[in-house]
Amino acid sequence: MAAEVLCGRCGALLTNPTAPCPRCGSPASGRYAAAVARPRKSPRLAAALAIVPGLGHFYLGHNLKGFGFLLGIGGFQLFDLGLDASVIGLSIGVPLELGPGALWVFSIVDAYRTAKQMESTG
Repeated sequence: MAAEVLCGRCGALLTNPTAPCPRCGSPASGRYAAAVARPRKSPRLAAALAIVPGLGHFYLGHNLKGFGFLLGIGGFQLFDLGLDASVIGLSIGVPLELGPGALWVFSIVDAYRTAKQMESTG
C-alpha cells in the first residue's frame, strides 16, 4: 500500500503523487504545512526579561536578534570601558556609557514592540 501524499499548499489528498494537485494546481511536495498555533507571548514579560540584554528576544524566539543585542551591548560596554580611562575618553568629555545604555533601552522597547506585533498577527 502506498503512503498518502498531501498537497503542500492546500493539504488535499493526492491520488497520483507525481501529478499536480487537482484542487489548487500546485505540484506535490509530500508534506502539508498547516497553520501552527504559536503560544502567546506576553509583551510585559518580554520587556522585563530584556533587562538582561537579549533575554527578552530569546523568550520571543528571535534568537539571532537576542544574540545581536547581547553581543552589541556587551561588546560596546567592553570597548568604551577601555576608552573612558584613556586620553581619547578624557578629550571627548562625553561619558561613553551613553551608547550601550541607549542600545539597552532600545532592546527593552524592541522586545515589547516585537511581542505586541506577534500578538496582533498571531
